[in-house]
Amino acid sequence: MAFIMTIAFPQAFHAPVYNSAIAYLKARNFPMAEAHLRRSIAEEGATALSFHYLAQVLSQMGGRQKDALAPQAAALKLAPRHPVFIAALGLRLQDAGKEHEGLTLLEEALAIDPNNLLALPWALRLRRRFMLWTGQEQEDAALATLLNSDYQIDPLMLLTYVDDPLIQLKYAGLSAPRVAEKPMKAHAAHEKIRIGYFSADFYQHATMHLMKGLLREHDRDRFEFNIYDLKPVLTDTDSEFVREFADVYHDVSSLTADQIADLARKDEIDIAIDLKGQTKEARPEIFALRAAPVQISFLGFPGTSAMQAMDYMVADKMTIPEGDERYFSEKIMRMPGCYQPTDNARSPAQKGNLRQNFGLPEDKFIFANFNHPHKVGPREFAAWMRVLRETSNSVLLYFTGGSDLTAELARQATDHGVDPSRILTCGMIPQHEHLDRMAQVDLCLDCFAYNAHTTASDALWAGVPLLTLCGSQFSARVATSILSAAGIDGLSVTSENAFVDKAVALSQDPDATSALKAQIARNRESCSLFDTIAWTSNFEHLLEKAHARRVAGQPPAHLSV
Repeated sequence: MAFIMTIAFPQAFHAPVYNSAIAYLKARNFPMAEAHLRRSIAEEGATALSFHYLAQVLSQMGGRQKDALAPQAAALKLAPRHPVFIAALGLRLQDAGKEHEGLTLLEEALAIDPNNLLALPWALRLRRRFMLWTGQEQEDAALATLLNSDYQIDPLMLLTYVDDPLIQLKYAGLSAPRVAEKPMKAHAAHEKIRIGYFSADFYQHATMHLMKGLLREHDRDRFEFNIYDLKPVLTDTDSEFVREFADVYHDVSSLTADQIADLARKDEIDIAIDLKGQTKEARPEIFALRAAPVQISFLGFPGTSAMQAMDYMVADKMTIPEGDERYFSEKIMRMPGCYQPTDNARSPAQKGNLRQNFGLPEDKFIFANFNHPHKVGPREFAAWMRVLRETSNSVLLYFTGGSDLTAELARQATDHGVDPSRILTCGMIPQHEHLDRMAQVDLCLDCFAYNAHTTASDALWAGVPLLTLCGSQFSARVATSILSAAGIDGLSVTSENAFVDKAVALSQDPDATSALKAQIARNRESCSLFDTIAWTSNFEHLLEKAHARRVAGQPPAHLSV
């Protein structure tokens, strides 16, 4: 009969089922890991680590996040007041959508152990999510602890805090899958180049807002398209569009990475395109194993995969300038304009006098931030508050996601000497209404280390200027690339002081702001950013070049149109 231990099995204890479970966990074979952990708990004894790893396994399996709560709570019961298990339960609560409760436990773990590496990254993110930071010094201290370790910080999370492509390369490498690439057997040439798109975002998602025009304009005479859907949303209109677009559609949500890679090989895909990278619900193991002779990282993650098996990354001369290739494991496929596709078939935003429809003041200059709150930290917020202090007849429209941040915004504004009534909040609304709301704004203010991406092109489509700070890493240069492709000069600056000065100057010069909006409206019909047909053609030329090199037996190389 099972007996109770506390943290782990004694060193000399014989627990072969548990050891097998840990091996399966390291290999990311989660179904087998779960089965062995449950058997170990029943037969070999319940330990805090057994329940902890079971919760970790469940949290990695699609739709099982809430199932992970009970075993994680059981781990903490066996090891009460242990900061690792307190932090782990905080993470599981966050995974299950209970973010406030999760942050409370993460802060409890940090009160016991301020250097708790499990708690620090998500405490940083959730403090931003709910505007509960105490200042830049708090963030800097936490980051220093993390960066002085080899802890596997989530690469997507790290983008928001650090603007350094060398650091991003290091931590992407620490998080890259540790699986052996399978040898790739050559298959016979097809009449058309066979493309495989892989994503969990084939529904009404920011990725599809950008991709829909590309998919619509693809040349079906030269290419065939297989869709590998990691998370089907069958009742969604964009999901329906993707299923109709596909020559072959696969729901692969129930398959392991190994099975998905084998399926793509069986389908004889010529080029596998990963639209997720190191983002939520990504499956990088598919590409580490190798799903196709040519593999491309595109759009979903604005940084390197750090994977030997990922052959290319799509970029442009602004997001990855000449000389910065050393920060990427992939060869670079440079688009002639912006790397980001757009859909020029969307309805234009309704400008007019609609401010009252969105509860916005008629007589104020409206600054806005439509980035997700986790991109906004003490540095950005301090700059925006400087702008408000220097522009008395202005307000800031602040996107809060799905949370009520009224109290936190008031506290932060007051700490910066700004009347809280000058910060207006807004949340999620349907895309067409979001564009209409955007159109009422005078100037969007960008985040720094992780710029607006889809949000930036949305703003320009709505006819609204965006002010950005151009940084060093890919994610800090995207908005500059978007503005350049839109033919809008002068709205990308290189220092925080210049950012504040430019925002203040525009708010005090209505003629200049009106001229900018008129220029954006004129350029929308002719600029490369919104020329979906030309963008698609250029992208297809890059795909053909990559495929031709492979057919000729040549290794991947930097490519451009």
